Amino acid sequence: MKLTNYQQALFLIHELEKRFGSVTKVPESNHRMQEIHRLLPLDRPSKDINYRRVRFLNRQGHSVAYIAQVTHHSKSAISRYFSTYNIESKQTFKYRVKSNSSTVTYYGTSLIHLASLLLHKTINDTVRAKRQLNMHGFSVRTSFYVWYQIPDGAYYTLNYLDQFAVKNGLDSYIYKEDC
Repeated sequence: MKLTNYQQALFLIHELEKRFGSVTKVPESNHRMQEIHRLLPLDRPSKDINYRRVRFLNRQGHSVAYIAQVTHHSKSAISRYFSTYNIESKQTFKYRVKSNSSTVTYYGTSLIHLASLLLHKTINDTVRAKRQLNMHGFSVRTSFYVWYQIPDGAYYTLNYLDQFAVKNGLDSYIYKEDC
């Protein structure tokens, strides 16, 4: 029978308490204490987060969940850090629309919003949006596009934008407050 993370951590805590008298006296550098933090990251103090790497991954457009996974911290620790320092996350783009008659590429979080801006008409559902775009010479690809994957010079829109913006580097993302 495999032990849960909690059970494994509890076993390590008991070992450390026997050795140090209290888990509060165990140095953070102790490899068993680090293993406990890995197993139970929920209330881990945010001072242990590698802020430079977290900020870089956020600047690239990765989600809080992804950043937490690759930095071995909890989503709540990353979210608290962002909240404390008023750091905004970037949206992951779900749609790439390309004109069949040119090299122009558009990215968006909503196909309805993308189609409405490209075709200058109100569209109410995703199926109709895709059909209308195809009829007007656009191809639609659905995937997950992180900000750093979008090439400079490509157009993008977010649901709070009423027009397209052009990506010119990692720092050209338009946040809602910038509108």
